Amino acid sequence: DPYYRYKRKLFLRWLDQIDFTNKSVLEIGSGPGGNLAYLSARACKEVTGADISSNMIAIAKELLVNKNVAIIKTDGISLPFDNNHFDIVFTSTVLQHNTNEEQLALLIKDICRVANDDLIIFERIEKKISGHASNLGRPVDYYASLFSKNGFSLVDTAFLKTTASYYVCGAIRKLFNPKKKAEGEPVSKAVNILENIVLPVTKLLDKSMPGNMDLGMLRFRKTVLT
Repeated sequence: DPYYRYKRKLFLRWLDQIDFTNKSVLEIGSGPGGNLAYLSARACKEVTGADISSNMIAIAKELLVNKNVAIIKTDGISLPFDNNHFDIVFTSTVLQHNTNEEQLALLIKDICRVANDDLIIFERIEKKISGHASNLGRPVDYYASLFSKNGFSLVDTAFLKTTASYYVCGAIRKLFNPKKKAEGEPVSKAVNILENIVLPVTKLLDKSMPGNMDLGMLRFRKTVLT
């Protein structure tokens, strides 16, 4: 829907700020391959995606045909790569869907194992753990503690500034989408029309409102032992 296209555009601006040139890059939870397609045009030394879903991997491979990108199936906990193999490892709204805390800790431990330098997570951030059975927002300190235990220190935090659009478009979807909308089902025509009407205004409000919720970018760097 229009809101998520707007959010995607802002997210890609974040990726544009990262130097991927001649780097080996791994995306955890690469899904249908949109980010991998973006990386394939960024002069990376190596681009790899890892996902738990065979269906998502099949979709991604169709999108990335004839592109030099590898996609590996994982069990959601361990990664079939050598220690320190990747210069940059990142997630994009993946950890928030892992609501089993023990499994999440194991996955983050293995993410840190295969990362040689930089780790970046783009995840739902909340002031306290909140959400539902399939999606949990967690505090910055929660992630900072987990990564710190595995040798990575938090070096930067940023948030997409979408506060006004998030609330207004969220209310529109709640009011005008079917009550039992299936995952992946298109939003209603009313949602598309109304979001397109309000977004020019809410985008302006987003710029002046504090952005400290929803999608956050947390950057970690391997701790240098002295």
